[in-house]
Amino acid sequence: MSGFRFRLQKVLELRERLELESATRLAAARHEADVAMTLMKELEGARARGVDKAGETVAGSTSAGELQRIALLIEQLDQHLDVAENAHREAGEKATDLAVAFERAFTDRQIIERLRNRKLADWRDAEQRTDQATMDEVALTQHTRRNKEDTA
Repeated sequence: MSGFRFRLQKVLELRERLELESATRLAAARHEADVAMTLMKELEGARARGVDKAGETVAGSTSAGELQRIALLIEQLDQHLDVAENAHREAGEKATDLAVAFERAFTDRQIIERLRNRKLADWRDAEQRTDQATMDEVALTQHTRRNKEDTA
């Protein structure tokens, strides 16, 4: 009885490694997108607080310099928010692309793994047939010997 040997084992191992690397890149990209989303929400909150502060300042009739400072602050927050939104969008697109790549790597590995399982099942069936043939031959030999002994 020989051991099972899958000729494409190295390919399967390569596909498994590629799938793992793809999953790692995808997880990192999703984390990056989450961080960008958190930053974007924090900037949106800061901007909203700045706008509220500007409204309070106008109602309290403070100096033009103070209003100008608040307007400049809101403008800078808007610029940072634009950058954060772009970073979030790009991170989301990257995560989407990597999700597609991961799905492809997963499918590629599954195809080779299914082939391996099919070949293993075929090998086991062949081994069982060989074992059964050997047992049948032993049983036939014993039966023939008993018949010769009984007739002698």
